[in-house]
Amino acid sequence: MNLTKLALKRPVTTSMFFVAILLFGMAATRLLPLEMYPGIDVPEININVPYNGSTPAEVEREITQVLEESLATMTGIDEMRSDSDQNGANIRLKMKWDENVATKGLEAREKIDAVSHLLPDDVERIFVQQFSTADMSILTIRISSQRELSGAFDLLDKQLKRPLERIDGISRVALYGVEKKQIEVRLNAEKLLATGMSMAELNRKMASQNFVVNAGSLRANNSVYQVSPKGEFRSLDDIRNVWLRPDLRLSDVATIGFALPEATEGRHLDKKYAVGLDVFKESGANLVQVSERVINLIEKTKKDSQFDGIKLYIMEDQAAGVKSSLKDLLLSGLLGAFLSFGILYFFLRDLKMTLVIVSSVPISMGMTLAAMYFLGYSLNILSMMGLLLAIGMLIDNAVVVTESVLQEQEKSKDKNAEEVILSGIHKVTLAVLAGTLTTAIVFLPNIFGVKVELTIFLEHVAIAICISLLASLLVSKTLIPLFLKKLNFKPRQKPKSNKLQVWYQRSLNWSLSRPKLSGFIAVMILVSTAIPLGVVQNNGGGEGDDRLFINYMIEGRHTVEVIESLVTEMEDYLYANKDKFHIDSVYSYYNPERGQSTLILKKDTKADIKELKETIRAGFPKFSIAKPQFGWGRDNNGVRITLTGRSTSELIRISEQVLPLISNIEGLVDVRSEINAGQKEIVIKIDPVMASRLGVELRQIARNISIALRGVPLRSYRHNPNGELRIELAYEKGWRQSLDKLKQLPVLRIGERVYSLDNLATIHEQPRLDNIRHYNRQTALTIGASLDELSTDEARDKITRALDAVTFPHGYKYSLRGAFERQDEDEALMVTNMLLAIIMIYIVMAALFESLLLPTAIITSILYSITGVFWAMMFTGNSMSVMAMIGILILIGIVVNNGIVLVDQINQMQPKLNALTKTIHEVCITRLRPVLMTVSTTILGLLPLALGETKIGGGGPPYSPMAIAIIGGLAFSTMTSLYLVPLCYQALYRMRYKAGIQLSKSNHKAKSILSWLPEK
Repeated sequence: MNLTKLALKRPVTTSMFFVAILLFGMAATRLLPLEMYPGIDVPEININVPYNGSTPAEVEREITQVLEESLATMTGIDEMRSDSDQNGANIRLKMKWDENVATKGLEAREKIDAVSHLLPDDVERIFVQQFSTADMSILTIRISSQRELSGAFDLLDKQLKRPLERIDGISRVALYGVEKKQIEVRLNAEKLLATGMSMAELNRKMASQNFVVNAGSLRANNSVYQVSPKGEFRSLDDIRNVWLRPDLRLSDVATIGFALPEATEGRHLDKKYAVGLDVFKESGANLVQVSERVINLIEKTKKDSQFDGIKLYIMEDQAAGVKSSLKDLLLSGLLGAFLSFGILYFFLRDLKMTLVIVSSVPISMGMTLAAMYFLGYSLNILSMMGLLLAIGMLIDNAVVVTESVLQEQEKSKDKNAEEVILSGIHKVTLAVLAGTLTTAIVFLPNIFGVKVELTIFLEHVAIAICISLLASLLVSKTLIPLFLKKLNFKPRQKPKSNKLQVWYQRSLNWSLSRPKLSGFIAVMILVSTAIPLGVVQNNGGGEGDDRLFINYMIEGRHTVEVIESLVTEMEDYLYANKDKFHIDSVYSYYNPERGQSTLILKKDTKADIKELKETIRAGFPKFSIAKPQFGWGRDNNGVRITLTGRSTSELIRISEQVLPLISNIEGLVDVRSEINAGQKEIVIKIDPVMASRLGVELRQIARNISIALRGVPLRSYRHNPNGELRIELAYEKGWRQSLDKLKQLPVLRIGERVYSLDNLATIHEQPRLDNIRHYNRQTALTIGASLDELSTDEARDKITRALDAVTFPHGYKYSLRGAFERQDEDEALMVTNMLLAIIMIYIVMAALFESLLLPTAIITSILYSITGVFWAMMFTGNSMSVMAMIGILILIGIVVNNGIVLVDQINQMQPKLNALTKTIHEVCITRLRPVLMTVSTTILGLLPLALGETKIGGGGPPYSPMAIAIIGGLAFSTMTSLYLVPLCYQALYRMRYKAGIQLSKSNHKAKSILSWLPEK
């Protein structure tokens, strides 16, 4: 028994089933986790090795190369990048998306442990980190004030950070930009030298203090006691009173006290010193609800008298993006649904019938939400995009089924209602099933094929579309027939032919009667694709239009105070022109090596971003140590040229040759190299002969210098009410205030003579790199630029021509990355998946029609839909972005639906050759109205997205290119398919007939020849 017959036989059961599904769907809207992105493990592992106070060359030699050599033996590594600077090493492993990141993380730890004995002894910790979209902060908060915040750690920790951590749904809160105080033990070098105690001896003495030892257990009086000898510091006096010798305490040679760590970075918000706060939610928690709780607490905190004069600014709010996207999608969906309802009523002129067809949309949506909940999916910006795209397609099956039943009702007035319904649905069952499968099957290569970032995210769009389409198929086979039976629709009067129908009838007759001329016109239409193809440019996307980034491009390494003064001067300029530049707020970050200001533009700013950049750039303050430029944005934005080879100095020479060539390319702005040539280092070369004569080890001298400049950490102080405090042992700060002072550092005392560093070593200054980068274990240097009215393809051609004119030494080469790399990867995979989708559509249709020739007539509609896409892109001025390519992928599955129904109904008529044209003509005329209805509802459902400015997540890529691609392709393909599919079917049918006759003649001739052969 088929589903339709079962639904008609058990109406109450069927109705209750769908009521239950609707209730599940309504409950799922509350139960589905609402998130910005689905929880996806990014296939990257980041290894960070802090090693402060060193040089990039030393870090590269002693740490980076050792770890790279070990990590390179891992399988599945797609790309390895590393950075070596004075703060340590950072290595990033990028793997393929189908790799198990957790397993690879454990393997990376094992590889690191195997070579940890080869690393410097004073490497304290190695961090191995993995990343998931669920680990992204849901709120980024900046705290600024007129008063000094550098010492406000206790206030922010107790009154803001900890209350936020107690909120239900919050997993972690990160506070940065303000440091916890520490205990500093500042040694007086002269006093220590006068005592005759060496630095190494004092360090060993201090390392033996402040301990807790587990000494085992004591059994006495039938009880067991744990024994823990403790020698921990409980106050500053305990530290001061440490006896170094019977006649010498620590306080005799050092000052001990609380102090803030030296600032290594800073932040400004609205020209005031700022502190950062990131809030992370628990996996599975509702993003919007958690965000609302956090914001409520922040609003309550603002009213606290302790926070008077302190500004809490929410810089990033994922929930706001999701709510904005959801609101835009709902408005677009409701407007699209209203337009679809109106066009259906226009064609049907029956309100009751229109409501029956439209009812398939909310019911299918309810089933989809319920299924997503039970399958463990979340409601995020990607699944919402899939649901919105599905709205226009959900009506198609209901329209086809209803039209077929109504046509059957007109023809068979003597049958009862149930027989008419079963007969009408039976005629289109194959076509409806094929149409649904072809629409869903285009996503299979993305779900089960090669995994890259695009297909991983597209999978969640596909799941929502596929589930909703299958739900609409079930509704059209069960609930729609039940409505048609119970609501007793009367047979409609045969409508009079309108002008459109008459015109189509005549033009179709003309097309079918002149197949050669019609075929020539069809080929010329296809050839016309070359016109928009030469105009529409490929574009991988660019920066957003809600904020701009200024990089200061600082030369050399300077104090934090110097860099802050540059930032302050730039901010003064920007705020003096705040209204002119459409600035809402400015956030700046700076450290001794670099600085960046983020210009947050006012909402709904209509200013042209290119012109705004030029206006701002024209008034940039002039700095002697910096050349501010607009930045690249994210790692994949802008264009990047990576030079690779063996020697960093040679790469610098090549970059100096290449940089002017790239700068002269029209359309590229803010061209710069990542090399900071202004960095310098002090090289201390100890005289080994002098050291040997005086009986001092070279390593001990180097150790004294290290303690003087960066100090050495001791075991932490654990008896502070605010938690553990770091204890640092170092010489007084005066020794690192100038080179002349450092030269006088006392190193050794023999008798009454004191030997300073200047007596034992030669000291000179030399330039050095601030950062040494590796790309796949080769030394690398990157040159970057931003695009200015230049497409990615045009930029690639111009850059390639410029660089091909450069003669690179053997072993040195360049590669294009950034937007180039992302676009190449995405486009190549999308084209491959589109071809696979077309092949799979053909396979499905061939299997359903039991024919290899007939599906070819339908496939032609896909070619003409691509033509329509490019013409639509040209007329609307859009580029062929990844969003447009996603639209084409969805389009491929949609455009064949009408052709499937046409071919299926012609097949069911089983026409004779002499009646073929008449049969095709009759079927096409009867299918004109349902074709126009299904196409119109899909187009009107997407029209608000095409005309609006709705973006993914409220601030991502716009939906409009995708909607325009679907609308343009579907409209153009429908106009051509109404003529081309019948024409191709007629030609292929006649070809098959002639081939059959020829085969029969050949067979008869072969038999006649074989009959003359003698029998054995």
